[in-house]
Amino acid sequence: MKISMQSIILPGTDLPTSRLGFGTASLHHAFCSRERQALLGAALDAGLTHFDTARIYGEGLAERELGRFLGKKTRNEVTIATKFGISANPTLERFPLLMYAQRALGGVGRRLVPQWWDHRRIISHEQAETSLTASLKALQTDWIDILFVHEPQLADVGALLGMADWLERQKACGRVRWLGLAGNARHCIDVAQQTDRLFEILQVEDSLAAHEADVVTQTGHPLQITFGYLRQATAAQPQADGSAVMQAALARNPHGMILVSSRQPQRLRTLVALTA
Repeated sequence: MKISMQSIILPGTDLPTSRLGFGTASLHHAFCSRERQALLGAALDAGLTHFDTARIYGEGLAERELGRFLGKKTRNEVTIATKFGISANPTLERFPLLMYAQRALGGVGRRLVPQWWDHRRIISHEQAETSLTASLKALQTDWIDILFVHEPQLADVGALLGMADWLERQKACGRVRWLGLAGNARHCIDVAQQTDRLFEILQVEDSLAAHEADVVTQTGHPLQITFGYLRQATAAQPQADGSAVMQAALARNPHGMILVSSRQPQRLRTLVALTA
């Protein structure tokens, strides 16, 4: 049974979505597909209708798992964001069990099979086309609500301006609804300011301690999607009160969306209750 949750129109857009979004960066930490499907179901039932993913998450596994889950749903019930710019490792993407072997081997594996840690960062319309096509197939959808550049850098500005026509064509043909930048707040706002308003949505890391997202609002840009509050708070203080952290995060980003992630369905329901 779905929980009623606050809905918003993402600032600066006409995109309706949930106040909290579900991040899938750690979805592959659940070893079996049944557990991953149950977790996605718990997120949707808790009222989270936005799902954030990327090609690199679980070496393509997060997108495929999300596609299996959402393939059974009405596409218009949810919004999906994915990213390009950092490719999945082709070997680990083809053989997912090797990804778990990689994790088990740790630093030893990095020395023995360094190619398993090879993630190429390329910003070009050819790489973006390949990545977007793969994402659409894995997600079992015809369109992405938000296509982000993954961890943009100032050095990417020339390449991004060079592929502006390709990016705009993806919107014109309906494969992408909105374009965005996702990553470090300082880098995102710097790139946004030098790319002629090509990107409409910023998804930036923020924390209660350092207030990294202030560099966004100081330029007059609204906070749209923020993430990282719980992770950074618990890293600094393992016994931090998660509910108190999230309440403060909601106050910091009062009109936009906050991405959360958990392997505990009850925890998701607790976080949703804070948005009421």
